[in-house]
Amino acid sequence: MDYFKEISEIRNKIHRDLVQEATVRNMIKNQTTDGVLLLDKPVKVGPYVVQSICCEKGYLISTEDRIVRYQDLCVEQLSVLHQVFVTDKKYTFTPNKQLV
Repeated sequence: MDYFKEISEIRNKIHRDLVQEATVRNMIKNQTTDGVLLLDKPVKVGPYVVQSICCEKGYLISTEDRIVRYQDLCVEQLSVLHQVFVTDKKYTFTPNKQLV
């Protein structure tokens, strides 16, 4: 059994689900990707506090308006984000024009 391969596959699936939630599924629901999925309550994962996902590119955005790289997060941290964004959908789509 190759555990590194299994962990890598799990990471990839979680990453894919998060990006798809923000891009593809959001496009189907709102007919646009011009905005962010803004969490109802920011989530602390490691040294970051994630507040949203960019719907155009699927980037994670911290409360400091910095991009959080998926590769900097461990599987457990990604699974927390998966829970709030994909499973529980604890976010609101916010168009970019409202963010200015």
